[in-house]
Amino acid sequence: MFELLHKGGPLMYPLFLCSILTFTIGLERAYYYLKACRRNDIFDDVKFLTIRGETENALTIAEKSNSPVAAVLAEAIKNKDKGISAIEESVSLKGSYELKGLTKNLHILELIGRIAPLLGLLGTVLGMVNAFKTVSSVKGAVDPAILAGGIWEALLTTVAGLVVAIPALVLHHFFEDRVKTIAFQMKHCAAEIISLLTGENK
Repeated sequence: MFELLHKGGPLMYPLFLCSILTFTIGLERAYYYLKACRRNDIFDDVKFLTIRGETENALTIAEKSNSPVAAVLAEAIKNKDKGISAIEESVSLKGSYELKGLTKNLHILELIGRIAPLLGLLGTVLGMVNAFKTVSSVKGAVDPAILAGGIWEALLTTVAGLVVAIPALVLHHFFEDRVKTIAFQMKHCAAEIISLLTGENK
C-alpha cells in the first residue's frame, strides 16, 4: 500500500488523508444517527402523558432521552405556561440547535467528494508531464515500457481520487437523508405537542 502511495506521487498523501477523514466521519455520524433515532418512539409516551395532564412526567421522560425529537418536546413542555408564540419561538431555537448537531461534519464529506477526483486528476496530469519529460530526455529509440510505466503510475492518483470520492458522496447523501427525516419528525412532533399544550392551557 505504501509503495502505491509513493509511486502515485505527492498528491496521494492528501488523498490518503481524505480517505481517513471519510472513514472517521462516517463512523462518527453513523453512531450519532443511530443514537438519535433509537428513542424516536418516545413521542407516543410523551403525547399520552400530556393528554392525561401529566406534563411533569412527560418532561422527565423527554429529558432522559438524548434524541433531537425528545429535546424539542422537552423544550415545548418547559415553556407550556407561556403563550403559544413564546413556545413556538423556543422550540424553533431548540430545533435549530439540534439541526446544527445533526449536520455536523457533513460539509466535510461533501467537500471530499468534490475535491478528491480533482486532486486525482491533477496528480495524473503532473505524472503524465513527468513521464513525457523522462521520455523526451532519452536519446535514441524510446522503450515503450518506460512510457507505459510512467502513465501507469500517473493514473494511480485518478483511481485513488475516485475511490475516495465515491464513498464520501454516498455517505453524504445517506446522512443528509437521515437529517431530513429527523428534522421532519422534530417539526411534526413539536407541532402536535404544542397543539396539545396550548389546548390544555385554554
